[in-house]
Amino acid sequence: MSAYVYFELGAPDGLRSRFLDDAAEFERWTRELAAEFPGEYPPAKLTKLADISRRGAAALKTTDPGEAQLIDHLTHDYWNFCTITGIHGDKDVTPSAHKWHRYAMELSEVLPTASDEACHYYRRLFAGDSLVECCGHTYRSIDGVFRWSWLLPHEASDFCRKLQGHADSLNLEDDGLAGVSWVLKALQWAKEEGSSLLVSVA
Repeated sequence: MSAYVYFELGAPDGLRSRFLDDAAEFERWTRELAAEFPGEYPPAKLTKLADISRRGAAALKTTDPGEAQLIDHLTHDYWNFCTITGIHGDKDVTPSAHKWHRYAMELSEVLPTASDEACHYYRRLFAGDSLVECCGHTYRSIDGVFRWSWLLPHEASDFCRKLQGHADSLNLEDDGLAGVSWVLKALQWAKEEGSSLLVSVA
């Protein structure tokens, strides 16, 4: 698997306000690509993006599972927009280019004494979050790989404290432990800035 894990400092609400603030520019960028590659941007996707650009947060609320999934797909496109344009490049705090498969699937695999709360936070980092407000909806990766998750500032700070006690055990020669060390480093940055932490797998 060639996917990598990336860390960014996010807004107080994670990704949500940034996504909404960028919606108009993201829409313009997407429409330019759609004109060049129409098969990759079906009308329904462009219509929903225009709706988000026009109505903001209200457009993220739905009772339709299909529409919820469409918004999740737009989140993937938004990641491409951010990456290609570098619009938020100053927020990148990725400590090391570490492939996803080198991270432990569960924190307890490499830190058996980690608390249940720490293990839960770690699991969330790689599960993927959704911007959608839809009862019962959970994020599902469009390609089985891409996902974007976030911990809010108080969660990032709490997880940082919980991991800090294991810092001496993070042997960089071990892939799984090295991955945890990168997580800890990113959490430390987020804690210092009072920021949320965004984690993407792509």
